[in-house]
Amino acid sequence: MNTSIKLCLVTIVLMLTQVSTLLADNYFKHSVNEDTVILIVPLFIGGIFLFLFSKIWFMTKREKRHGFLSITTHRPQRFFPLDSNVKNMEPIVSALADEQTNVYSNLSKLTLSVKSTGVFLEDKNYKISILINRRRSRRCFLNDGDIIDMGELTLIYQCPRKKNAKQEQKTSTTSGHLIPRARRAHAKLLKNCPTLVPVDTRKKTFYLTKNVTHIGRSEMNDLIPKSKSVSLMHSKIERVGGRFKLVDLNSSNGTFVNGRRIDSKLLKEKDEISFESIKYIFTTTGRIR
Repeated sequence: MNTSIKLCLVTIVLMLTQVSTLLADNYFKHSVNEDTVILIVPLFIGGIFLFLFSKIWFMTKREKRHGFLSITTHRPQRFFPLDSNVKNMEPIVSALADEQTNVYSNLSKLTLSVKSTGVFLEDKNYKISILINRRRSRRCFLNDGDIIDMGELTLIYQCPRKKNAKQEQKTSTTSGHLIPRARRAHAKLLKNCPTLVPVDTRKKTFYLTKNVTHIGRSEMNDLIPKSKSVSLMHSKIERVGGRFKLVDLNSSNGTFVNGRRIDSKLLKEKDEISFESIKYIFTTTGRIR
């Protein structure tokens, strides 16, 4: 539950508790004095003010912060704000990774050049190369939503979008360093191909043609549900032998199978997969009835 809503509910409960206490006290005394009114009126007005403030705060759309968000599986999500003083990945990894997370050595050689249009990342280790959007790369210009894998640590780069972002992208002189975004599979559909059939018939059926299918709101995913309740990297479906396994990637609102929240689960025919209001039926035959 959102913090503002919790604050609102607690305020209302405290207000009602105080009012009921005063009214009960006055009921037994059979009188209402001025002190009671003086206490009740400010309390009531304060409760209304806090309610309106929390509602406005909750409905206000906040600007996306500039930096790196850790999305490592089964680890708490943490954010590192980025500025021009950060020259390499060492302080970022130090802040976002814990002692149990194995990452690359020589992080000082993973240099960053922070510019107004984004961040240029270069790997000067030469012996290894990091994964940018799950492709090996030594240097690239990071775009909003790009995923960086460094050993067991997974980060997603976040950058506030500008109004003229499309024009800047067309005129960018660094296009030679851009990493192509992952494309959804467009393989020829096979008979009895494993499928995610949306419960909402207005949405398109999704075919599981890859060994690992990533699901989330980021453009780097294969299946991108259009819902704010879905995390940037929400979950994945991986092929295990001849079966398919659904794994939650430490999402905010959880991944559900047949109404039960799961961390990981082998899927069976006609299992219902849901991400809050987004629901799919898993089938290997293409039929759900």
